[in-house]
Amino acid sequence: MGTQKISLKSGVVYGEPGRGEVQIGKRLKWLPILARILSLGGLVMMAVAVVGIVGIYIPLGMAEVRYAWMQSDLGRLVHQTQRSFAANSQNKAVALAVQPTWDVPDVNYSINIPKIGAVSKVIPNVDAGNPTLYLAALSKGVAEAAGLSHPGEMGTTFLFAHSVGSRVDYARFNAVFYLLDKVENGDEIDIMYQQKLYKYEVVNKEILAAADTRYLVPQNQTEKLVLQTCYPPGTSWKRLVVTAKRVY
Repeated sequence: MGTQKISLKSGVVYGEPGRGEVQIGKRLKWLPILARILSLGGLVMMAVAVVGIVGIYIPLGMAEVRYAWMQSDLGRLVHQTQRSFAANSQNKAVALAVQPTWDVPDVNYSINIPKIGAVSKVIPNVDAGNPTLYLAALSKGVAEAAGLSHPGEMGTTFLFAHSVGSRVDYARFNAVFYLLDKVENGDEIDIMYQQKLYKYEVVNKEILAAADTRYLVPQNQTEKLVLQTCYPPGTSWKRLVVTAKRVY
């Protein structure tokens, strides 16, 4: 067997015959640099993680703050003033029997839930089983499930603002309905559809399994409005479903 000799002065390890020598000192000098690179990389990854978490959940936090403000006495007064101003400033070229008291994003299809301050454009006839299509729709507003009814028609109008993709999608695509769990029976929901205002009243709220699609089945016995979102907010664990009947 060959022999191995270490030179303490030069930091050289002499290996077996024919294999030359290894400069330990030259290799060790790279260790502090490598350690700094790894440390910096770890800090960058931690920063990215923190920014990601904030970006994902900040819409929920903002929604909670907005809701708390709306429930305060001053918030109620300001909200009522804004509603009166919106009612007076609506485009009079749109002939409506009852003028909306909210700033309508799109007179062809929009939703307003006064209790939680949720106002959004609605994208009609979206395939709820095609992620590519419904994610594209949800980036613009609330989606209406295709194959069912529309406001003013017998059957189910199904509106959803949820995603089954990554956690980043939760913040991007279901912020409109983040506070839907605060809606109670008797609360008002307004729908503007094809330049006509429809008013609904909440009659039921329930939590269903993520795979439960009972409300996506067509029916022609009653006219109902169904709103669906992920639950708890920021997850895709279950589905929160709110059902409303038309009162106007």
